[in-house]
Amino acid sequence: MQIAGILFDFGGVLAPFFRPALFRALEDELGLQPGSLPEILWRSTDWRLAEVGAIDDQEYWQRTAPRLGLAMETQGAQDRLQALRETLYGAVEVDPAMVDLVRRLRPNYRTGLLSNTSERQPERMLEKYHLEGLFDAVVLSAAAGLAKPDPAIYRLAVQRLGTEPETTIFVDDYPPNVAAASEQGLHGLHFTGHADLLVALQGLGVIPGD
Repeated sequence: MQIAGILFDFGGVLAPFFRPALFRALEDELGLQPGSLPEILWRSTDWRLAEVGAIDDQEYWQRTAPRLGLAMETQGAQDRLQALRETLYGAVEVDPAMVDLVRRLRPNYRTGLLSNTSERQPERMLEKYHLEGLFDAVVLSAAAGLAKPDPAIYRLAVQRLGTEPETTIFVDDYPPNVAAASEQGLHGLHFTGHADLLVALQGLGVIPGD
């Protein structure tokens, strides 16, 4: 069946986010074990609550601060936490090649954004990263109350995109999310880079426009 729509993850696909050298520097600064920062921030129960909108960003960081060695009753710790947040998120930029790819796909395919994030307002996220007008559907986990790899969020995304699972591609850099999408009948593609994605899309008959 011909492909009608493509869903993209944000962090790690449209925007490079996991920066090992930066994470190692922050771990050294905070006195954390090497490799522990991503686990503390994005593999915790508290993050799971934040990304489905059960707690807001402020509460998430209050809960996370002690695991980072920051005692939030001191102004110094609060300042260090704010600096950490700015370092992690302030320098995040979208990949121009990926943005261009979405633009080239749009004349012939419906495009969507499906992201696990604590952001609850799609408009604010699109404006922040200059993605306005790129997507026919935007599904943010905190706004939906669901997060990948929950099967329900893929069904919701396909419904909002206006396609069927078997005519929809889902692109993500996290293999469990790709596997979950495939189990729901979507064409899951594990993102390893722009060039590899072009090859994979062409293998499914998807040819970006000029």
